[in-house]
Amino acid sequence: MDMRRAQAGFTLIELLVVVLIVGILMALGIPQYTRTIESAKADTAAAPVKMIGQANRMYKLDNPFYASGRLQDSCNNSAQTCSGAIGACKLVACKYLASQKWDWLDYIYYAGDPAASDPCGLGATRVAACAKRCAGSSPCTTNPKYSSWGYSMDEDGVMKNHYADSSSASPTPPN
Repeated sequence: MDMRRAQAGFTLIELLVVVLIVGILMALGIPQYTRTIESAKADTAAAPVKMIGQANRMYKLDNPFYASGRLQDSCNNSAQTCSGAIGACKLVACKYLASQKWDWLDYIYYAGDPAASDPCGLGATRVAACAKRCAGSSPCTTNPKYSSWGYSMDEDGVMKNHYADSSSASPTPPN
């Protein structure tokens, strides 16, 4: 019997070391991956807020008041007329905004009246438009750490970001 023949395969210790190294890399990488995904969603939310805010400011130029309320899929009803629509749906019905699948986006979007309270509950003032991260509502789900993220645009067109958790600071909004 030849005792010097080569072993085929890996030992149990070698496999355990590889699994341990992969586990450590995953533990370090997954939180960063999640943060990157949420930051990308936040970047994507800033543009619609600016669009809604600008549309609401234009609406105010043509009317004695701002449109205010949540934008939902029901705003896309083609049977709605500009005079018959209510709340933020006036922006879609009066063709200031294009129809979108509002309920399926990662953020909840609002048009606001700068003289009234903050519709998103972000603590913002003079809000013409805002967006707040969905917090578990269907179909939108999120990590609770990011549910406080949001953007607002005031009546002067200045964008602001909002977040409650300082360890998960959202990206700076574009101006």
